[in-house]
Amino acid sequence: MTEDFLHYLWKFKKLSGQELRSTNGESIIIKSLGQHNYHSGPDFFNCRLEIAGQLWAGNVEMHLRASDWYRHGHDDDPAYDNVILHVVWKHDAEITRRSEVDIPVLEVAGYVPDSLVLAYTRLFAYKNNQFINCEKMIDQVDSFIVNSWLEKMYLQRLEQRYERIQLSLGKNNNDWEATFFQMLARSFGTKINADAFEQLATSIDQSVVRKLASDAFQLEAVLFGQSGLLDKEFEDRYFHLLVNEFAFAKAKYQLTPIHTSLKLFRLRPANYPTVRLSQLAMLYHQNPLLFAEILLAQTKTEIKTLFQVKAATYWNDHHLFDKATESKEKVITNDFIDLVIINCVVPMKFAYAKYHGKENLEELLSLMRELKAEKNTITAGFNKLIAIENALETQAVLQLKPNYCDQNVCLNCDIGIQLMRADS
Repeated sequence: MTEDFLHYLWKFKKLSGQELRSTNGESIIIKSLGQHNYHSGPDFFNCRLEIAGQLWAGNVEMHLRASDWYRHGHDDDPAYDNVILHVVWKHDAEITRRSEVDIPVLEVAGYVPDSLVLAYTRLFAYKNNQFINCEKMIDQVDSFIVNSWLEKMYLQRLEQRYERIQLSLGKNNNDWEATFFQMLARSFGTKINADAFEQLATSIDQSVVRKLASDAFQLEAVLFGQSGLLDKEFEDRYFHLLVNEFAFAKAKYQLTPIHTSLKLFRLRPANYPTVRLSQLAMLYHQNPLLFAEILLAQTKTEIKTLFQVKAATYWNDHHLFDKATESKEKVITNDFIDLVIINCVVPMKFAYAKYHGKENLEELLSLMRELKAEKNTITAGFNKLIAIENALETQAVLQLKPNYCDQNVCLNCDIGIQLMRADS
C-alpha cells in the first residue's frame, strides 16, 4: 500500500457519495476534491468539505498512518496550517496543527471495496520481476487509451526540454542561433560526448561562429582546438595545418580552449568526435544561419536536405589522426539526421513557437510520427508488449519508463488507472 493509492481514491471519487465519518464520528461530505499538488506541501489544495454540518475550505493531507503526520514534521510546518482533513489508511494517532488544534481524521480502509484493493495489489504483484508492473495486463487496455497516454508522455518530454532551452536562451541573451548551435552540438556529441560537445559550443561566441563559417577549414580548426583534440602531437600534415589555423584564430578572436574530455569508448567510428566536429563545421559553412533555415523548413524532406553534408575530405580515409582507414565519404546519414531532428530540431522548433506564443504542435507531432522508431533497451522492452512504431512513441516510452514505471507511480498513469477500473 502507498499514498498514491489514497490519492487515487480521492481524485477518482472512490470515496465520494458514501456516508463518511471522521474517527470522532462527525459526518464528512466532499463538496469539492480540490487540485492535486505534485510538489511540496499538502496533497490537495482548495478543497471544500462539510464536516459536522460546517462548511470548510482548505487543504487535505494524506498518509498511510496518521502518525506519519508527526514523522514527516507537519505539526511544526506552517505549510500545513490550513489542512482541514487528514485522510489515512490506518488511524493510529491523534494529530494537531502547530496551534495544537485537532484536525479531523478520515480513516478510509473501511470505505474501500475488497475488489479495488485486490486490483491495486495485482497491479504491483510482480514489480520486482518484470520490465514494467503492468506487463502481464497491458494488453487489456484499449489501444486508444495507450496511444493517448503516449502522446501525453511525449508532450511532457517536450515541455521539460522547453524549460532546459529557456535556461540556455537566458544565458545566451535570447540569441536563438547560439542556443540552437549549442543544442545541435549536444546532439552531434551523441550520448557519450553530449555534455562535452555542448560545453565546446558554449565556449565560442556565436558572432565568432558566423565569421568562421565562411571558411569550413577554419571553423573545423577552432572546434578541434577548443575541444583539446589538437593538444597531442601527431605527424600528420593535416593535423599541423589545423594547429596553425587554430593558433591564428585563437589570437584573432581571443579564444580560451576548454580542453573537454572527449571519449571514444563504445563509439562506432562514424560517431568519433573528429568526424562529427568536421561535419558540424561543414554544416555551418553551408548554412551559417542554420536555425533560421530550420524554422522555415516544415517537412521531413526539407529538414533533411539542410543536413546533407559530409566531413572534410581528409576524414574520408581517417577517423583519427595518423591512422589511415579504408576510404569512404563521411556523410551525415539519414539515421543520424533522424536523431538530430528528434533531440534538437523538434524541441527547438517547439520552444521557439511557444516562446513567441505561436502554435506548431500538430506539425511537430506529425513530423515525429514520420520518423523511424529508435532502438534501445527501453524501446525494445516496450515493443514486446505494445506496438512501438515511430519516434514519437519511442520518445514517449523513454519518458514513461524512468518517471512512472520505475517509480511505481502507476496510479498517476492512464494505463494503470484503466487497469484499476477494469479489475474493480
